[in-house]
Amino acid sequence: MKSITSIAIRASMLAALTACMGVAQAATWVDVGPASGFSIEGSTVTYSPSPALMVKYYNDNLVPQSPTDIQGYINGVFGTSLGAAVSFCDNATSGCTAGTTAGASGGVNSFTSAADYDYLAIHFGQGELVFHWAAPVAAGTTFTVEGLPKDLSNYRAYVSAIPEPETYAMLLAGLGLLGILARRRQAK
Repeated sequence: MKSITSIAIRASMLAALTACMGVAQAATWVDVGPASGFSIEGSTVTYSPSPALMVKYYNDNLVPQSPTDIQGYINGVFGTSLGAAVSFCDNATSGCTAGTTAGASGGVNSFTSAADYDYLAIHFGQGELVFHWAAPVAAGTTFTVEGLPKDLSNYRAYVSAIPEPETYAMLLAGLGLLGILARRRQAK
């Protein structure tokens, strides 16, 4: 008979090994773009308008899925400061703007926003794709994606925050101050 201590040691070793394997399999953000025709989980994914400046894939669920939470994830991954969601669709098969569709995995899915956007997050199965364009995609332009390995469930569109005129005034004032300080140093 095995001793209780021996069984406890083996159980704790198994638990530690399982935890280490879980850490090794942790979800991560992967750069898969910018060109259309990248591969996710063995599926070739194409999209339009293409190319985006950057496309990132997260291979797990981001929870919660509210527009504000997704905005926080994007800010962290892209190192940006987004404005509020300009358009979103929680169930791509109903209640969305005209031109929005969702198909089964591998099918063609589309999204049309009533406002300009330069970041678009799409959630499918247990994955998230985030697209970033250098210039905003114009309102009314239909975004299409095809070949997703799992069913698409929602879209989130954002526009980069635009600095207020006061921000530029502060920047110019700071640069002017630096110029004055540099000139005073040269005079001494």
